[in-house]
This record gives sequence, structure tokens and C-alpha cells, in this order.
Amino acid sequence: MDFSWSTPLRRNGQTTLPLIPNEIYLEIFEFIVPTHQPLKEEHVETFSALALVCRFFCSVALPRVFERITFSGDTNGNRIQASRKTKWARQIVANTEPAKSVALYVKECTFELWNLDKEAKWLLVPFATLYCKAMARMSNIQKVVFSASFVKKDHWEALAQLKQLDVLEFYGCSFIEDSPDKELTVRDVTLCGTRNSPAVFTLRPIATTSMRRLKADDVEVVLKIVAFRQLAIDVLVLNQWMVDAELLLQVFRHLPDLQSVTVRLSVKAVASLLGGKLSLKKLFTRLHSFTIKGIGMVVPRHDVEMLVSTLCDGPGTLPSLQELNLYIDTANGWTTKTTTLDIVSDRLNGMIIPAFPNVKCINTHPKFIRLEEGDWKVHRSSTDCVR
Repeated sequence: MDFSWSTPLRRNGQTTLPLIPNEIYLEIFEFIVPTHQPLKEEHVETFSALALVCRFFCSVALPRVFERITFSGDTNGNRIQASRKTKWARQIVANTEPAKSVALYVKECTFELWNLDKEAKWLLVPFATLYCKAMARMSNIQKVVFSASFVKKDHWEALAQLKQLDVLEFYGCSFIEDSPDKELTVRDVTLCGTRNSPAVFTLRPIATTSMRRLKADDVEVVLKIVAFRQLAIDVLVLNQWMVDAELLLQVFRHLPDLQSVTVRLSVKAVASLLGGKLSLKKLFTRLHSFTIKGIGMVVPRHDVEMLVSTLCDGPGTLPSLQELNLYIDTANGWTTKTTTLDIVSDRLNGMIIPAFPNVKCINTHPKFIRLEEGDWKVHRSSTDCVR
């Protein structure tokens, strides 16, 4: 289908008006909704109307309308919209225009609210199968999200057809069928709310050589995965308030080549990691950034001091580390007020820099210190620590 365009003509009755440069139209579209933001429902209607104005408007607005799509299993949702998507999916599968051309605009696809009771689930399976077949034809998809949804063989087979797929996310999903023997070359995977699912199975179709980032909310799930498969990921994000630090250490021992680590630790977990257990030099070889999230969590001053010592513990150096983020609050006594940044600053030259000679920034929220032209300067946190 031809969506070629030129600068829109302008007329007032029979009078031809001066042309407006396309760049100005693009700025207007950007003002309505910036290109990096997903369209809300009212904006979808606006851009759908703009797509009918002329070929140029269509070439700009239509990709925005179909950039992100959602297939919902909510039987109480908008039935008219669901009917339209079903019709569109059938046209894509039938390889008819304009549906098949429009399908190429899709960059992100979401399956949501398909986790229903047994009876309703199997009534909706034919629709899920149809949407899977349609998604397989959306060859420019880069991201697929499953939220509160069952995941079956049809989903995996469709995902295997998406050669540009880069991001795969699962939230509160159930995996109800075995996956086919096909590998997905996905770089970024999120697993949240999957404790009751066979976690090792959920990553079996994903090629370990391609996967670079794993985000999860359950350290036990991650441990099962890394123990079963030899992952070569660079980034690990664990969004779970961990109490059992030993499980975390076991995960780290399986992944010595991590470049970026983000963890959430409870006060109890911090205390259990003291005494050299969380030595970054002993655990990692290429670590670039290490983050402990605990904003609002108050840790005794002695434990914070010991934590900094533990991170720096061990012989030698870790030249790869450039960023250290300690988002924890330090508890104070009746007569003293010491912040986490104070503790870090006191140990900067005598402990931290000798352990991590190339560190450039240490963030403690709401302030951080950054190396600038040979001097360490204090800033309030508003942007990324390292620039």
C-alpha cells in the first residue's frame, strides 16, 4: 500500500495559500504528544482523525496510532474496540490490505487480562490464537508484554517469528503449555509475579547467547534460572526486598561477569552481608555499576560504615567500577547527625578509591558526589549520576 506523500497543499475556497513547511507540522504533532510517549485513548482518536487529512499527515499519524497495541482478554472491556481488533487481526492473517501494511507499524504488543477462570479461559483461547497469528505478521515488533495472562504454545511460536524482538516482559503470568523447540534472540527479559510458575521453563526458549538483561522480583526464581542455564547477561535488576542475603550471594557467584547490578535489601539483609561477604572485588570481574535501593530504609550508622568497608574489602582493585549507588538512610544518635554521604566522603580517599580507582560517581540520594576535572563535587540528585 502506497503511503508516499509531499507537502500538503493549502486552500481557502479557490485561493491557494502559501505552503507550511513540513517541519512545522511535525512540531505541532510533537506538541500534541511527544514521540517518545505512548498515546492515550483521547490522543489515539486525535491522531486517527489527523491520518485522514492528507497523505503527509497519514504518514506521520498512522504509525503513532499503531505503534503500541494491546490485545485484552477482559470480557467486561470495550466490546466495540475488541470487535475492531478481532476484525483487524483476521485481515492481517488473511494478508489483506490495508491491514497487513498497518501491521508493520506495530513496535510494541501487549497481551493483558487473559488469566481468567478455567471455563472462561478456554472460551477465549481461539481469540488468543488468532491474535498470536496476527502478531507473528507484525514483523517490526521490538517489545512484547504479557500482563496477568496465560502463555501457551501459540504465543511462543508467534514470538519466534519476530526477528526484531528485543524486549520480553512477563507480569503475573501462567505458562500453561510447553514451548516449541525454537530459540528467541531476546536481549531484555522481565519476570515478575512468576513464583508459582515453572521459572526455568519460562526462559528455556530464549537463547542464552543473546540475553543481556534480566529483571525480576524474586531471587529464588533468578537462582533457579542461573543454576539451570549458563547466562551471559550484563545487567541484573532484582526488585524484591530481600531478607535472605545468602540466596543473593549464590546468584552473584553464578554471574561474575555482570556489568550492572541493582538490588533491594532489607535492614536485616544489610546486616547479614557485613564482614566481607559482599566484596565487589571478590564477586565480580567487569562490574561497572552497583546499586542498593532502600530509599526510606533507615540503617544503623555502624552497619552503613561496615557496608562501605565490605563493598571495598579484599586484595587488589576493581578498575571497571565507575558508579556506586547507596540509596539508604543512616540512623543517627541523639546528639549526632551523619548522612550516608558523610560516611562515603570520609572513606573516599582512604578506602573507596584504592579499591575502585576509576570510580567517577557515588550516589546516596538526595545528594551525590561526582569527579569533575580532578575534584569531587557534591550535587543534588536530579539526573543520572554518571554523564
